[in-house]
Amino acid sequence: MIPYPLSVPHLPSSPIRRRPFARLMIAAFALLLLPATPGFAATAAPAAPVRVGNVIDGHVHPSLTVARNGDVIAVYNEQGGGGKELQLTRSTDGGRTWSAPRPIPGIDRCSIYPGSLTTLSTGRIVLQWSCYHSEGEKLWRQPQFCTSDDDGRTWSKPRDIPVPNLTNYSCLRHPLLELAPNRWVLALSDRTIIFNPETSQIEPFGDERRHGMVPMVKTRQGALISGAPVANAATPISTPDNIVRGLRSVDQGRTWQALHALPHFGVAGYDLTVLRNGWIALTSIVYGVGQDGEWAYQLTLSRDDGRTWEFDRSLTVYNPGRRIPGRGWPRTVQLDNETLGTLFYDLDAKQAGGPGVFFVRTPIQALDIPAPKGPATK
Repeated sequence: MIPYPLSVPHLPSSPIRRRPFARLMIAAFALLLLPATPGFAATAAPAAPVRVGNVIDGHVHPSLTVARNGDVIAVYNEQGGGGKELQLTRSTDGGRTWSAPRPIPGIDRCSIYPGSLTTLSTGRIVLQWSCYHSEGEKLWRQPQFCTSDDDGRTWSKPRDIPVPNLTNYSCLRHPLLELAPNRWVLALSDRTIIFNPETSQIEPFGDERRHGMVPMVKTRQGALISGAPVANAATPISTPDNIVRGLRSVDQGRTWQALHALPHFGVAGYDLTVLRNGWIALTSIVYGVGQDGEWAYQLTLSRDDGRTWEFDRSLTVYNPGRRIPGRGWPRTVQLDNETLGTLFYDLDAKQAGGPGVFFVRTPIQALDIPAPKGPATK
């Protein structure tokens, strides 16, 4: 990039008046020296990460949503692996600045495994998490949730999700899938179910397969996309069998077609976000080759309702040039018609400020780049 000088170099005026072509050339050169403005390709790149809050270690696992009034809300566990509070922070300027974190009242009587945030079609926000329990050698987690009707400023009392035969895998990390009012699909690690919050009834979902603790979304055309890496998840997780790398259904989950497209799922998985224009954004992790761990986060588009994915045009939104400790769990939302926002955590103690939760704004324009020559990559 050409550095922006304090002033455009002085050029004699008389030759310019006599030579129109020279005037055009100088004007074009001056354009190159101007600061980047919205619409120029130079601005179509992710912004620098903004620190949302400080954390300690463990299962920080942040969640993210955009409220009906446009506020961006993040929830995370400051001390993972047994934290007793879920911290909420809010941005009223599209993720550029964040409020001081405050614990959500009422969620303080158990060791918490963080879950997810979902803004429903009505504007109500659902916060979900699980509580760790043990009795002798028996371990289980109890899924719970609360709701907010005022853009996350006040919350209902926590309620149990009455899942029978709880296991240590009765938990989820991604937003629920709203099939209809009071019909929420919960992709728990040990089962995939439909929950009715009005009646507290549980029923099977679709063909009753276990998708695992994966993202599930409904596209603008009505298809369902599951991030399932295998056809039917096993608990506890064992050697992968019948790998499908994503599933797609056009009949409300009664049948599914393997995508054979999505990348390695890993421990922290990935995220799916349906955009307002119908595109779908995949937020995935770049894993080390020959070096364990996560090294970067990237965004990839599908422009054909989730059938194929443009991995030849993936955009890196965070790459610190080192391993990212803590698994990150990146989450992405659409902030406005032009911008995406991605939330993640990084437990590197040597970075400025120490371990923290971070947010990156990305222009959608940065993803809308020409395809390279040659066959497209699925």
